[in-house]
Amino acid sequence: MKGYIKLHRTILQWEWYKDTNTKILFIHLLLNACFDRCKFMGVYMLRGQYITSMSRLSNELGLTSRQLRTAISRLKKTKEINVKTTNKFTLFTICNYENYQFEEQRNNATILTESHNDSYYNACIKNAIWIEQVCVNQKLNKEQLEKALEKFNNYLNLTNDFKSNLKQYKSHFINWTKYNIKTIAKSSGTYQWKWKGQAVKHGTKTDLEKDKSIFDKPGFEFKILKNGN
Repeated sequence: MKGYIKLHRTILQWEWYKDTNTKILFIHLLLNACFDRCKFMGVYMLRGQYITSMSRLSNELGLTSRQLRTAISRLKKTKEINVKTTNKFTLFTICNYENYQFEEQRNNATILTESHNDSYYNACIKNAIWIEQVCVNQKLNKEQLEKALEKFNNYLNLTNDFKSNLKQYKSHFINWTKYNIKTIAKSSGTYQWKWKGQAVKHGTKTDLEKDKSIFDKPGFEFKILKNGN
């Protein structure tokens, strides 16, 4: 793994700081937790999560199973972590991860504690020229791109990944799109629906809703054959 984590000096006043086993476990989890959404052993992890096994963790930290269980119990007790165990792995989630790994604006050291992602999303959606350029570069249609942008924005908000400016937001979206291009391309955004006694119709969600508003009356049997997701 590359990069670094942030460790604030307030950890010196942390209640487990003098408990060596608990301290090294927590720092180890911080060092290994995903800083962005990632995939391991077929499982998607969110920012601040880490998948491992108890035996591997014991070996990496040089702790006995009993010492490790005690350290985990203490961190759970003070709500530092959540732990989910399966027959294949153990998933650790660091509570309040953003409080430990917050982003800063270097010009005035202002901590980003609120999201402006929705504003950036709206700015992108309204920028027809930018939308067209990205569609051409990524070989996507407008509806595919708009749907991808919505999923991207939801993903940022879900993981508390706050962007400091519109340029950064757009840059991350372009990289995210390149990484997920196959999934995005499969989503045609095309709907198929049928009214009883009529031929199958094709179109966007807007077309479907418009058609439904006209024909959705008693006696008309309606069925969606394919949604655009």
